[in-house]
Amino acid sequence: MKKFLVFLFLSLISLGLFFWITEWVGWENIKEIIFAFSGWKGLVILGITLLAWLSGVWGYKFIFKSQKYNYSIVGLGEILFASSAISYLFPTSFFGGEAFKIYAVKKRFSLPLEKNLAAVAIEKLLSASIILLFLVSGAISFLLLATPSLRSFGAVAIAVIGSLTFGLAFFYFKTYKKESILKWLFRFLGMDEKRNGYTIQDFEKEVFRFFDFKKNLVWKGLGIFFFKYFLIFIRCWLLLFFLKGETNVLIALAILFFIHLAYCFPFPARLGSLEVAQAFAFSSLGMGAASGITFSFLLRSAEILVALLGLVFLIKLSIKFFLQSKFNHLVS
Repeated sequence: MKKFLVFLFLSLISLGLFFWITEWVGWENIKEIIFAFSGWKGLVILGITLLAWLSGVWGYKFIFKSQKYNYSIVGLGEILFASSAISYLFPTSFFGGEAFKIYAVKKRFSLPLEKNLAAVAIEKLLSASIILLFLVSGAISFLLLATPSLRSFGAVAIAVIGSLTFGLAFFYFKTYKKESILKWLFRFLGMDEKRNGYTIQDFEKEVFRFFDFKKNLVWKGLGIFFFKYFLIFIRCWLLLFFLKGETNVLIALAILFFIHLAYCFPFPARLGSLEVAQAFAFSSLGMGAASGITFSFLLRSAEILVALLGLVFLIKLSIKFFLQSKFNHLVS
C-alpha cells in the first residue's frame, strides 16, 4: 500500500509538471512540429530505441558468459525487456525492475544468488562508467554553448558528475587493491556480513574477477555498453536533426546530458521531468521550448512502445512462474 501511495504521489507530480510546461509553451506550437515529423522518421527513432534495448540484453549475455553460463539470448531478452519495462513505467518499485530480474533469472536458469547479484552489479558499474563519459561530455558542451547567465548551472552539473565520479573512482581503486568494499560498508552500517547463506566474498570475488583490467573481459564489457549508449546518443542526434536540421555534435551531447538528468527523477515514464529538462535545454540553446517538449514527446513515444513489448513479456513470465509454482506445490 505504501509503495502504491508513493507511486500515485509521484504520478500526480509528473502529470502536474507535464501539463504546466505544455500549457506554458502552447499546444499549438507543439502540434505543429509533431505533424511535421513524418512516419519513417519515427520508425527510425523506434528502431534505434529497440536496438539499444537489445544491446543491453547482449551486454547481460556477455556478463553471464564470463561466469561460464551461456544462456539463450531469447530467454534473457524476455526477462530483461520485462524488467526494463518495470523500471521505466513503475520506477518507485524496489530498485525498479532489478528485483524482478534477479528473481526471474534464478527461477528460469537456477543461477546461484551470488552470481546473480554480481551480474546486476557488473552491469550497473559498466553502465555508470559509460554514462559518466557522456555526462562529462554533455556538461562541457552545454557550458561551451550556453550564455554566460546560464553557466551557473554548471555548479549543479559538477555536483552530479562529481558524486558519480567519486563513487566509481572509489570502486575502481578498491578493485585495483583487491580490497572488499562490502565488508567496509557493512562495518560502517553495523550489519552482519552474511545474508541468505552466501558470503560477501563470493559476491565480490565475481565482481573483482570481471574488473581485472589486465584481462580483456572488462574492456569487452565496456565496449558493449559503450555501443549501447552510443546508440542512445545517435538517437538523440538524429531526432534533433529531424526536428531542427541541427547537426552540431556538441548540441546533441548537451541535450543528451539533460535527458540523463531527467531520468534521475523516479517519475513513471519520466513524465514531466523530461519535458521540463528539454524545454529548459532547447530554450537555453536558442532552439525554442516548444521544440524541446516535442523532442521529449517523440523520444518517450518510442520508449513507451518498446516498454509495452516488455510488459507483454512480463505478463507471459508472471503467468509461467505462477503456474510452475502451483505445479511444484501440487507435486510436493
